[in-house]
Amino acid sequence: MIHEIDPKKYNPDYISRKICSEDYLLNYESDGILVKREGGIITLPRCSDYQEICGFASKGIIDSAYYLFEISGEFYYEATELPQKIKDNLTFYRKLEELPPEEGGTDREYFYLRIHRFRELDPVFMVFAGATGYHIRNWRRVSTHCGCCGAATVPSETERAFVCTECGYTMYPHIAPAVIVAVTCGDRLLLVKNLHRPKNVRLELVSGYVEVGESFEHAVHREVFEEVGLKVKNVRFYKDQPWGISGAHMIGYVAEVDGDDTVVRQEDEISEAKWYSREEIPEYRNRLSVGSEMILMFKQGKL
Repeated sequence: MIHEIDPKKYNPDYISRKICSEDYLLNYESDGILVKREGGIITLPRCSDYQEICGFASKGIIDSAYYLFEISGEFYYEATELPQKIKDNLTFYRKLEELPPEEGGTDREYFYLRIHRFRELDPVFMVFAGATGYHIRNWRRVSTHCGCCGAATVPSETERAFVCTECGYTMYPHIAPAVIVAVTCGDRLLLVKNLHRPKNVRLELVSGYVEVGESFEHAVHREVFEEVGLKVKNVRFYKDQPWGISGAHMIGYVAEVDGDDTVVRQEDEISEAKWYSREEIPEYRNRLSVGSEMILMFKQGKL
């Protein structure tokens, strides 16, 4: 899955450290991430690339970089927003299929790639870094002012947090817990399509955010009943994973239908809900998500 980057090791500890030329420096625009393509390979830009990307503006961008995390001895930072005239020269691609063929040679090129398409690349640790940086970036964007008194905040010098300059209130990263459930009935698995997701999104499992005051298991029962009108039993934990692309933490469960298996979908949320036998489940699944892994494990008779 997206966070399973062995043998690489992720270290989320916040440290005070001077950025170096070989450190990764991530930049985001809307829902896109800045990438470098060279020799047919797409990678994340390092600090040393910003002279080429931004010219004279690179020094200010590098000096104001925000420390993100470490992965196996390599350090990642977030670049502040690039000047508009530089962003205007960087193409934004929403699909990998839109990328033009390389012209050959050893020239490097830089462009923005939608984060949802970036996750389809290799290696997995690079995708994890981009997604986790995106999570932190989105939190930073909404943390510039205090939620209590409205005054400006400043980054903490000792931990990953923002501190109000007036009342001292401390804001930490936002993480939204969500459950995702493989509902089974014998050798059948329930798959759905969410009404609010893009039409090209493949079939997926029932999922939803955990409500205030709710346990994870209670959320499983509630979400399944709300979305497809089913009661479940024998609920068991499968795996959990961070999902920085949406700022969530996904908690995977497996559950058996309890009683009547008639599906009654929530019409304002679910456009399709149907039981599928192992043979009917589509072969291709994205390797990065806990939901996709559970679907694959069920198809293979391992769930």
